[in-house]
Amino acid sequence: MSDQSPQPEEASQPRRRRRWPAVTVACAVVLAVAGGAGFTVLKVNDADRTVRTKVWGSPEQDKQRAAGSADEDLMKRLLPMPDDYGPGPDIDEFGNEKVITGKEATARFKKSADNLPSRQRDARHRSIDKLKLKGLAVRSYSAESSDLVIETQLAEIQNRQAGRNIKAFQSEFLRALGVFTKGPKIKGHRNADCFRAPRDKETKLDLLICSAYQDDLLVSVTAYGPTSIDSGAVADLLAQQLDHISSRGELV
Repeated sequence: MSDQSPQPEEASQPRRRRRWPAVTVACAVVLAVAGGAGFTVLKVNDADRTVRTKVWGSPEQDKQRAAGSADEDLMKRLLPMPDDYGPGPDIDEFGNEKVITGKEATARFKKSADNLPSRQRDARHRSIDKLKLKGLAVRSYSAESSDLVIETQLAEIQNRQAGRNIKAFQSEFLRALGVFTKGPKIKGHRNADCFRAPRDKETKLDLLICSAYQDDLLVSVTAYGPTSIDSGAVADLLAQQLDHISSRGELV
């Protein structure tokens, strides 16, 4: 994807660019363990919501071209932009959508555990290694009628049982914290769990974390906004994403 985004028209600029406080370090640690944002620290200050354009680099990047078909397959398994949504803010350095290799994904998942105590960090690293990550696709969505932002991540794994184990651990961890409340149920998908974080008094940011597994994918959805989150809208989008995976990337 290019480093430059097309400039939005002046009239739409206030709608596309917002200044929201960054998520606190505490939430970042929870997300690291829970897998909701996995490795992502949500940086929404002055976030640009314009569409990014993917471009190929120099001839030296032949290896990237060779891997393109696998990247395209994983990208197709991300839910296309639904009605009433537009491209969301950048996710770290990835822009609002990106596919990265298994090696890169493993490194970034491990980096997300940096703030954990050493014993938990080492256990987290081992569980990540067991997944045998093949790739990671990310995309952000921004609701057109509210300040709701939804980030979706699909982690493609070889070891499906390890994926189910880590997802179960993530859900149990959030329950054990005793501060997260149960989020919405995802219709037709019993393997999906959502948890609502207590509203942060400093940032005044609402946060909803969801995780699921479908086929060979670990699915993480993180929704946030400065006003109360429409949990029904998040549940609906996650259900659409899981149905889309079941259809192997075809529109449903």
